[in-house]
Amino acid sequence: MGQCCAKCKETPEVVSVGQRQEAGRPSLTPLVASEESPDAQDVAPTPPVLPQDEPQPEPPPEPSDRSASASPPPAMKDEEALPSPPKGNYLDFPIMQDMKTIEYVQKSKVIVILKGLPGSGKSFISRQLKKMYKDGMICSADQYFMEDGEYKFNADKLKFAHEFCQKNAKKAAVSGVPVIIIDNTNIQAWNYKYYLKLSKEHHYTPLILEPQTPWAKNTKLLAKKNSHGVPKEALDQRLKKYEPALPLYYWWFLNEEDSSQILTMAQDWLKKSLQVQEFFEDFCEFSKLSSVEDMLMYYKRNEGPGDYKVLHATACVTRKGKAKNAKEYMAKKVVKDSLGKIFPLHVIGFVLTPRTYGVRLRLGEEALELWGMDDHEVESEDTTSASSGQQPVRDGQVSLDDTNLRKGSCHSTLRTGKSQLDKSRFHPMSGRGSRAHLTLGCAPMVHAKITGFDLMKVVVLEQGVMKNENPEESSEMFESFSIPKACEVVWSVACTDLISELLVDHFYSKLSWVSF
Repeated sequence: MGQCCAKCKETPEVVSVGQRQEAGRPSLTPLVASEESPDAQDVAPTPPVLPQDEPQPEPPPEPSDRSASASPPPAMKDEEALPSPPKGNYLDFPIMQDMKTIEYVQKSKVIVILKGLPGSGKSFISRQLKKMYKDGMICSADQYFMEDGEYKFNADKLKFAHEFCQKNAKKAAVSGVPVIIIDNTNIQAWNYKYYLKLSKEHHYTPLILEPQTPWAKNTKLLAKKNSHGVPKEALDQRLKKYEPALPLYYWWFLNEEDSSQILTMAQDWLKKSLQVQEFFEDFCEFSKLSSVEDMLMYYKRNEGPGDYKVLHATACVTRKGKAKNAKEYMAKKVVKDSLGKIFPLHVIGFVLTPRTYGVRLRLGEEALELWGMDDHEVESEDTTSASSGQQPVRDGQVSLDDTNLRKGSCHSTLRTGKSQLDKSRFHPMSGRGSRAHLTLGCAPMVHAKITGFDLMKVVVLEQGVMKNENPEESSEMFESFSIPKACEVVWSVACTDLISELLVDHFYSKLSWVSF
């Protein structure tokens, strides 16, 4: 495990900020769950065969009369207690047992996608989640077949059942329901693709949960336990088609409110920096812009349909197990146990370069165990060429302050600590985890992944200054200027690249750890 400097290891005094709760923010009311167990499921003598799920089409324009109402939940009150973790077997998920994670979920928006064969315990988990987060909503294709409390399955209407489930989920997302639970089998990846897209469009953190019951893949026992009378032969066929949930990346997500606040703060620091004449002149030179208004529009964010709008930090790139060392990473117990769990990350600065604008992070000990990125990766030529203008412009690029994030839809989890600017002009983060960052925006034609490479250059420059007692004799030039509110701006010029860093107060943010 890498070491950081002594100053980085100092623990800032943590105090709460942003305690004012605005009306209309989504919340979850505390509820103590009962001791229910999936072992007690009755075998219902209902329809004998539930066929394989058909492709799920886009939802029709208007929901049917059976659609549940999804109105915005009330604001969370400070005096509310957290819901107690449910008792029972096979419920060992952070979202249900870890109190810090439960507190975070109450302040955020999460879409839980259950995945498993009939009888494996999905509905048991969904009921327990609904008991804990009572302002949440369960969406299931099975609900379509319920008439007067009785389940009446019709294979010919399975397509409409999935349309019904999608419509309800979309209504819930549009209304800002804090916890949306998708209780379907989701045997293959395309079965839940719609719900992942929904999480991107409406700024939810996606979390895929698979029941951990011992019989989850035992079709003989599943035939006895499932409540719809699906026989072993049909379950065997489903098991053959079962696809594991293989992620492209492992990310830490910020919720919508935290993302909005940090983006607003970043834009404010850019405005302040441009008040420094020397910085303004350098910015003019590399950006070819002449006005502050245009410079504030220089860094863009991708807002396309395939992009997450909330800020997120990459812990590992796995590409569904095809990336280097991805299978070993995904098999680690610490990784499996961390899915859906929150971790403290420290924001220790904003880093600007001619190519990117990012947030510099310091990882805690627990987060470092999950760090799977190469802190010494060399930027490839194809990456460099894409950033120099050969990559087509993507649709949906917006400036930092022109985001569609809905302010006030979640509760802020940001915490502020004591500034360390009076102790050192640098906050070097070398070694393991030094590449950890959030991408805020990029220059034209630049990929978001460039932010990490730029940050690694900052680390090298910092190390050079720390080793050289006389900065004036260094091969690079380092200058320091004051900007409003007595915050120090430090930037370095190496060759033809301008690399600037705004050193700011520390923030303490709880972020979701999920796989999607």
